[in-house]
Amino acid sequence: MKRMILMVFSLVSLSAYAQKINQEDLYTFWYLDKYSDEEQYYHPPKKEAEDYLAFNQDMTYTEVSEGKKSHGTWLLNTNGKYIELLSGEGKKEKLYIYFLSNRSMVVAYDSDKYRLWEVHYVSLKREGK
Repeated sequence: MKRMILMVFSLVSLSAYAQKINQEDLYTFWYLDKYSDEEQYYHPPKKEAEDYLAFNQDMTYTEVSEGKKSHGTWLLNTNGKYIELLSGEGKKEKLYIYFLSNRSMVVAYDSDKYRLWEVHYVSLKREGK
């Protein structure tokens, strides 16, 4: 009986963290809000104050990072829960999605520089949506 209760509890716990990623929630401007690690939140430095990601329905994106604008294409892997960005220069980058709603997105970049950080974005829905 104890095993049965433990198994049911485990399944309920796993399903609580299994968020379904809805691609339509990505079609917006995502503004950098903050960073976090296991202990606290951090505000972005001034050079990143205007940073954003904008995902378009035609699978293109625009990014401003440290004041530098770039463009490229993107794809969503719902099984792996990540977004893959391919810049116009051919650089690939993966963003693992930890949380996604129509107003908030929390990701981790698959790079040594940002691996320990969660990056928090907030959305501003486009006109007409």
